[in-house]
This record gives sequence, C-alpha cells and structure tokens, in this order.
Amino acid sequence: MPYRMVAIDLDGTLLTDDKRVSEGNLAELRRVIAQGVHVIISTGRAWPGAKPFVRMLGLTLPVITSNGAMIVDSGSEDILFKKDLSPEAAKIILEGGRARMTSQIIWSANRLYGLPLDERLADYGKRFGLMEPKPMPPIETLFDVGVSKILWYDDPEHIAAWVSEAQKGILFDKMPENVTICKSLPVYAEFFRGDVSKAKALEAVASMYGVPMEETIAIGDADNDLPMLKAAGMGVVMGNADESVKAMADFVTKDNEHDGVAYALSRLIS
Repeated sequence: MPYRMVAIDLDGTLLTDDKRVSEGNLAELRRVIAQGVHVIISTGRAWPGAKPFVRMLGLTLPVITSNGAMIVDSGSEDILFKKDLSPEAAKIILEGGRARMTSQIIWSANRLYGLPLDERLADYGKRFGLMEPKPMPPIETLFDVGVSKILWYDDPEHIAAWVSEAQKGILFDKMPENVTICKSLPVYAEFFRGDVSKAKALEAVASMYGVPMEETIAIGDADNDLPMLKAAGMGVVMGNADESVKAMADFVTKDNEHDGVAYALSRLIS
C-alpha cells in the first residue's frame, strides 16, 4: 500500500521519556516528508503543548489536538475545528473531581487552568502544557469560549479505578451525556466530548488533502489513540504500550526510547 499520510502521537510515541525527538526519528520523518508523505501530529495535548514540536519538525499541515476536540492550522494558529464539553458535563466532571480531591486540569481556548494549583498542576504545565497554569475562574466564565477537555491527575491506581467505574457508568451519581473518558498516561483520566476522537479528526484532515483512509498510517501508544489506530489503513502501536493496546495493532514497533516511529516508517514506506 502506498501510504500518503502519517498521523503520529507525541507522548510515549514520537517523544522519548524526557520529551525529545530523537535524531533517528527526526531523520526518518525528514525522509518520508521529502517523498511527499503528509505528516501530521495527533495528540492529546492542547495546541500550546504541541506547537514547539510542530515548529521544530517544520510541519505545515493541520494539527490534531486535545484528542481530536480541536484541529489547529499550524501556520496561522487559527482553530479550524473544535467541539467543547457541554456546560452541564463540565460541571459534573469538576464537581466529581472536587469530591475525590484530585488535581484537575482544564483547557479552555488553549488556555490552561488548574483546580487546585498544586505540585501536580505545576508538573503538568511544565511538561505537557508548556505554560504555567492559571487559577480556575468560575466555570461559567469559560463557557462562552468553551472547555475543550478536563483531566484528572492522580495516582495510577486511582485513575485506573475511576476509568473502570466510568466504563460501568457508576463514576458519577448522574453520568454526563456525550462524554468520552479514557486513560492517556497512567496518571491521567481525560474527559472530552463523546462525538470527537483522533479518528474523526484524522478522517477530516485526510479528506482535506484527498487521502483515502486506507492510505493512512496512525502511530500511538495509549487508550486515547485506539480509535485512530483502528480507523487508519495501518495502525502502529509502540513497544512501550500496554498489552491491551498492542492487541489492537496491525504492526507493533520498537519503544519510544529506541526510535520506534522511525523503525515503523522505514518498513512501511519505502
């Protein structure tokens, strides 16, 4: 299959554990781009956290952010598409987080807010948001611009239990409507609109460039990548992924510390 578009996740996939793009991955991306392959970033990060890597790689195509809840023009930084959580869902999620005394991360119009501003929020802002989180204002003040996603940041055992409860419909007294809840990293439970995904966003970007989905490759490592991995013509899963994610792969590559992206591309795009 002559693959013409590659969608690549960032954390745990293209990036090493210390948040770098390895020389091996960089060289392979440059090779396939020179051959005319469309390379896009598809990440759970909001645009501010993805932007430095898009710029460093010299990518010009739209960027899929916030698990598909937002697509950003990489040049103008204009928002091409977005679907936010409903006000009712956002309130339920935030109230549930307060009840569990977990750290909450709120993205609104590419601005980062924390509830409360604690060490976890500072860590997230430094590593993934690449900005300092601001104190959470009254939630109603954000509804005019929209809340794209909310994260709970906690110990892995808590996150695993809460995601399991969500899948059973018992996480909240009243489950919010039209919400997807998934684990991105072991310490993050992410909440975003149920009718968006990396898969739907990839379909939209592929359509913009006239690329059939069977001619796309998706590369990822986590639960939030699964829709995209299933929708693409070739779903590549990193060697560092959980076994449940690897089970959905068309191709399992090396891990993110050993040029797993480059290894896959070198074998799938000649």
